[in-house]
Amino acid sequence: MPVLITGATGLIGRSIVKSYLEDRDTVNVLTRDVDRARGLLGGEVHIFAWDAASEDVPAAALEGVETVFHLMGEPVGGRWTKGKVERIFQSRIVSAQKLAKALKNAPCRFISASSFGIYSGRRDAVYDETYDLPPPVTRIQDILQTLERAVAGAGSTVIKVNMLRFGMVCANEGYPKKLVRLFKKGAGFIVGDGEQIVPIVDIDDAVGMMRWVASGQAGDGPVNCVAPQLPKFKDVARSVAAETGTAVRLKIPKWLARPLLGGSADYFLLSYDVRPRKALDRGYNFRQSNPAEILRRAIQGA
Repeated sequence: MPVLITGATGLIGRSIVKSYLEDRDTVNVLTRDVDRARGLLGGEVHIFAWDAASEDVPAAALEGVETVFHLMGEPVGGRWTKGKVERIFQSRIVSAQKLAKALKNAPCRFISASSFGIYSGRRDAVYDETYDLPPPVTRIQDILQTLERAVAGAGSTVIKVNMLRFGMVCANEGYPKKLVRLFKKGAGFIVGDGEQIVPIVDIDDAVGMMRWVASGQAGDGPVNCVAPQLPKFKDVARSVAAETGTAVRLKIPKWLARPLLGGSADYFLLSYDVRPRKALDRGYNFRQSNPAEILRRAIQGA
């Protein structure tokens, strides 16, 4: 049966498309830029034009679909201008609401990308899927909680929903690409004291867990998509330094990190001890669990 994917031209999207095509499954894609999607994904996928901000979901894209992956979204990195915040909202929440409406009474599993950023990032907290989310105190927490409510609202007796709370997806075109580029320029650094925990996941496990969730083995609701062992930022910095032949020379204080990193500063400054409890309890088999190996594979392009 066909699967439907939004955000198919992104890192995770391209990887999940490839996985399904290798199994000779039918893949439908919703995108604003049909020509770009065709160039990146090839001629085997069925591409449907969709501007989530102004259009309803094309009905033809949903015909026979049993699994929907909602991965589209404006990147959260960089400075959060008014326009960027609006693009984040439109691309993530409005699109989820329209998909939920279009899926009404259609038997399927609706899986949306969320993020570890939904958690508060306190150093004294452990975050598994049972963690009771407090009211949001940051803009990203507000956006992610609103997104997850929109997805949860689509659930019914025939529509099953999941929210995949991705960690930093490690791949040659993913994390820690930007750190590698900075370190190669001789700017090896630690943010804050370096003790903050960084939730990472290998790209192979990001895809593997998506397929596992789609099978129904994870049950319904949120799923933490992170490795079972997580590094501290100082460990990430040391791994990047070792692979790039540089040294960690700088320590960026919190007061300087926020203006430098913009809206994504909390992803560097806060500590996210996120546990993949559902995956561990329900028998998901991690491909990569050692943080140093996950980072090495990403940096070397494995």
